[in-house]
Amino acid sequence: MIIQRQRRSHEAGISLLEVLMAISILGISFATIFSGLSAALRATDHLDRFDRGNEFAKEKLSELFLDPSLTAGQMRSGVSPSGIWWQAKTELVDKRPLPGSEKPAQLVRVILEVSWRTRSGRQSLNLETLKLCFPEPPPNP
Repeated sequence: MIIQRQRRSHEAGISLLEVLMAISILGISFATIFSGLSAALRATDHLDRFDRGNEFAKEKLSELFLDPSLTAGQMRSGVSPSGIWWQAKTELVDKRPLPGSEKPAQLVRVILEVSWRTRSGRQSLNLETLKLCFPEPPPNP
């Protein structure tokens, strides 16, 4: 003999406690997902700003390297249109006499510091290169 239990109408469906538990679990899941997305967006923004600063620094260093008026003991600075601040200074590393010239050739270190604003303050980047400076030849008579 099989005894079947009959359901009563008040036992059918989902209880209020089950609904509240499901909503709580769903809320915690969404909070975790959105927190992770927010951290990923902040990291992407940070890397994007660093990449822009790095590109600007490489371009500025190339510009300084190709400038024939840049010699040892100089300091230059400025601000880009996008708000990136830069400062360059030069130091004499070595100088050697050139045959047939009164002025020596100079090996100059170019030090460039670039900085920009972030949400947490300022971030900076330093790049260096060496430049060989030859004296200008005397004008031909």
